[in-house]
Amino acid sequence: MTTVGEILAAERRRQGKTMADVVEGTKIRSRLLDALEQGEYEVLPSPAYVKGYIQSYARYLEIPAEPLLEQYKRESAESPRKSSQGRPSYLDGIPAETVVPRSASAHEIPRRVWVIVAAGAVLLLLVLCVITVFMTRGNSGGANTTPTTAPGVEATGTSPGATSTATTTVTTAGKGFVLRITIRQGMASSVKVTDNGISVVDKIMQAGESAEWRVSNQAHIVLGNPKAVELRRDGTVVAVTSAAGQSFTVPAAN
Repeated sequence: MTTVGEILAAERRRQGKTMADVVEGTKIRSRLLDALEQGEYEVLPSPAYVKGYIQSYARYLEIPAEPLLEQYKRESAESPRKSSQGRPSYLDGIPAETVVPRSASAHEIPRRVWVIVAAGAVLLLLVLCVITVFMTRGNSGGANTTPTTAPGVEATGTSPGATSTATTTVTTAGKGFVLRITIRQGMASSVKVTDNGISVVDKIMQAGESAEWRVSNQAHIVLGNPKAVELRRDGTVVAVTSAAGQSFTVPAAN
């Protein structure tokens, strides 16, 4: 009759696994696994531990453990354990799964520490997001989508809480030209426009946001990020060649 140890050893070899693989997967010492495969129950700890070895071994090989436990029970009944006289007493105290630490994980950081570190990182990220929002609002003078306009300037825009696709239109009476600024997707820029020394807008515009004004004569513009801005005069694109923070003038078309 094929023994429990022979069944386990045969299945291990069939799966191409070594004894070292089983030690790694079950955390049971190799000499105990070897005794189990050889059916040398007399050198193993008490039957309760042997059953634990069988369950761990079967679970590692992904085979049913119950038939093996039944067979071990029959084998134990047919072959009573030899006298423990002369047998090292420490074997009875060996647990069913003796941990054999891997060299790579001997100094692993406990999972609890990783959880605390991750939670701290998330909290820090939230704090930084809140600080960024308040700084952005402070730079824009607390405005949402409505720019600062001069007296006599009519401003119309989207409702409070508008997204980055907001469009603001500002008009003035008289001759001049329509100046339109659009922020490219994925970018942002501070925008400052004055008309004859009167501030038309001074704010940070976000991606997708557009605004246009009727300028009476010429507009003086300062952009924080010129590459983010598309500038049009009466619908015609005007090239932005100035550096960041450098003032330039857009006159009326000839």
